[in-house]
Amino acid sequence: MSERVAWMVLLTLCLASRLWSAIYYIEDPDSLRFALAISDYDVAKMQPHFPAYPVFCAFAKIIYSITGRYAVAFAVLGGLATFATIYFSLALAHKRIVEPVGIVLALLLFFNPLVWLMGNRYMPDLTGVALALASCAFTGAHSAKKVLAGYFIAGLMLGVRLSYAPMLLPPLWATLRAVSERALLVGAGLAGVAVWLLPLIAITGWDDLVAAARAQTTGHFTEFGGTVATEPDYVRRAVKLFEGLWADGFGLYWSGRHWVTLVAAIALLGTLYAIGRDLLRHASWPRALWWGGVLYLAWVFFFQNVVYKSRHVLPLLPFLAIALADALGRIGCSGRRLAQALALCFALCYGYATLHLVVQHRQGSAIAQVHRYLLSRETTDLRVASVPLIKYYLAAQGLKAEYLPIATAEDLVRLQSLVDSTQLTVVGSPLANRTPVLARTFYHNPYVNRMWPELTVYEY
Repeated sequence: MSERVAWMVLLTLCLASRLWSAIYYIEDPDSLRFALAISDYDVAKMQPHFPAYPVFCAFAKIIYSITGRYAVAFAVLGGLATFATIYFSLALAHKRIVEPVGIVLALLLFFNPLVWLMGNRYMPDLTGVALALASCAFTGAHSAKKVLAGYFIAGLMLGVRLSYAPMLLPPLWATLRAVSERALLVGAGLAGVAVWLLPLIAITGWDDLVAAARAQTTGHFTEFGGTVATEPDYVRRAVKLFEGLWADGFGLYWSGRHWVTLVAAIALLGTLYAIGRDLLRHASWPRALWWGGVLYLAWVFFFQNVVYKSRHVLPLLPFLAIALADALGRIGCSGRRLAQALALCFALCYGYATLHLVVQHRQGSAIAQVHRYLLSRETTDLRVASVPLIKYYLAAQGLKAEYLPIATAEDLVRLQSLVDSTQLTVVGSPLANRTPVLARTFYHNPYVNRMWPELTVYEY
């Protein structure tokens, strides 16, 4: 098979697989904001929340205008982002898709559980990864035009996933120091920013944009962003970060997971042990990319919600996959039968675990199941008590009810003071002073989505 044909086959598979696994429901409040942004882009209403993700939303809206389906639009974007992630990962690794290591790397990323799940989420993370990798690949090229393109893409990427910027700083800085046309490169980067920032200001208005930026930035770092300011347990953060890479990122065993993930973990560790010395001997990374990974790792550890949202490790997975593909590819050509058997065992379990998660992803998150359940029993006197974020999720999707938000201790006291004859549905935690008539719990696999994997509806 020629290289061109191989890329066409891969593109077809990326689009077809992500369309097959498209999700036709809103799985969490973050996804809801992006879905609403497609029909009514309004940063002041947090549709989506700041930094507004204008490039991603523009692409999604274009595809939505053609297809007429949210799920299809986001799945197509996910398929294209998956293809681009594989393409630029191979470019950074200096591998061709038709050689053994290139094939292994393509398969590792195609079947990567977090890459696949995020390719179907109504969110910009995977598109941001693809653009970040493209910027790294172009800025490291020997062509002046490609370097300019790399800086332009870096500016564009900020309009897709601003939080990935730390990963790009070292390679961009290294290139800037090595050339004399620095003003031209900076201009290319600013042009990439201007493509989305100027329309964003025109659409939102300067004052509203600044107000949204100030409120979201302050809230992220001091209230709801899951940074060290609100989750200061460093040991827990480190454990959750490792779990994000190991279990969520590569579908390997963690407490409570399926035995297949344990087999995959044992097979992978055995494979790496068999090839470990050769891997270290041949491993080589451009220093700027290495520092980019380290800087981003530090950024997410201190300033992202690694405790409750594993998706923040997504940009690190292609770099780890490159090293892993190099090891597995060398084993495939080594003639070591035991190591080859272990590698094959890992590949089969890895693919099975991912497909199992993808099928579960299509079945509905716990909060989506709650929404469907409450819709099925919607009455004129439905009264729902919940935290504001759940209230927002339910109300924005048309569940008609009287909502009693539980945002403070005073709200809870007020709720518990209602007379016993008051009909009430509580989503989340039970009331201390009343016995529910019915309690129903909804679940989803936390390795599909970390947010609210278990929710109970209490009816009084």
